[in-house]
Amino acid sequence: MKKPKILIATPGLNKPMGPFVRNYIENLPFEKVVLFGGFVPYFYMGTSLRKQKITRYFFTALSLMNNKRLQKIIRKRFKKILLKEKIDCVIGDYLVTGAAVREVCEELNIPIVANVLGYEINKEDVLKGNTNNYSKLAKYNSLVIPVAKNMIPKLKNLGFRDEQIIYSPIGAKEDFFRITPSYDSYRFLAIGRFTDTKSPQTSIKAFAKILEKFPQARFVFAGHGELYDECKQLIKDLQISDKIDLVGWIDQEEQIKLFRESAIFIQHSVTANNGDAEGTPVVIIEASAAGLPVVSTKHGGIVDTIIDGQTGFLVEEHDLDSMVEKMIFLLEDQNVMKELGQKGKEFIRENFSLNKHLNDVSQTILKITNS
Repeated sequence: MKKPKILIATPGLNKPMGPFVRNYIENLPFEKVVLFGGFVPYFYMGTSLRKQKITRYFFTALSLMNNKRLQKIIRKRFKKILLKEKIDCVIGDYLVTGAAVREVCEELNIPIVANVLGYEINKEDVLKGNTNNYSKLAKYNSLVIPVAKNMIPKLKNLGFRDEQIIYSPIGAKEDFFRITPSYDSYRFLAIGRFTDTKSPQTSIKAFAKILEKFPQARFVFAGHGELYDECKQLIKDLQISDKIDLVGWIDQEEQIKLFRESAIFIQHSVTANNGDAEGTPVVIIEASAAGLPVVSTKHGGIVDTIIDGQTGFLVEEHDLDSMVEKMIFLLEDQNVMKELGQKGKEFIRENFSLNKHLNDVSQTILKITNS
């Protein structure tokens, strides 16, 4: 069986970014070329910011400030790279990337594998603006990898057939399975963007109620985003600033340290007013792999990765009182915490390890390039 040469296409504006891309670059067992810079990417990984700026300026001048001409120039450069590198398969980060490069790939008869992460088929304006392109991708030689089971009916509505859809969330690295949490710490942990789909305000309000019964409890919230300042003010208004630590962005080493120091992981994911929703939050898989019982919502792929009542608890979206109830239930019994945490670790290892996901992606690439 021929081992293909793949091109990983990521829309990161100034560099490849995101856990999927990072793990594909580091771990997929193929010869790889990595491009970034837009939905039709055209910068090689490692391109300096100065060179990016010069190239963008040159392309804009060449197009005489006409966007259609500019996109044509970018597609021409992308095509030139595919030919020069003798690419056998393009891996699109996000469905919208796969759809954007489809026209060029079709000219060269290069198959496409695209992962589907959430916003591109949930956010109403993004879906509406790309429905036609998604349907064209479905008719082409393509396979898609959704990270949540509830995405599958949406993909079918766009024209993707069962045999084109391979469900596989990104998994947890082995490092997370080695963690033992501090179940006696009375410490809650949340990690993620301060954005509408994660409803960080709900988690903060829930913790404020916890303090009424467990004044020794603490809450560490890592991340940043457009709701950060609003949440900071909410904490001040609730007069709990001395009980919550907002630690900003963290790296994986800091994440592992926080998992070790914490007892319970919480995340109140919801569907935003514009339809945007989560796929399968990677951090929830990682928290469960680390042995932390998870309190979250019946949302997106969370329902696939947390077994309600066995590895954590899932409540309805916006149900603050039920979230508080489950958080208190866990704090009242460390044995239950440990039991749910251990079952979560076992369930994630069996079903959602990073090795399993990478094997799924590798087999998908081999399938489409050798068919």
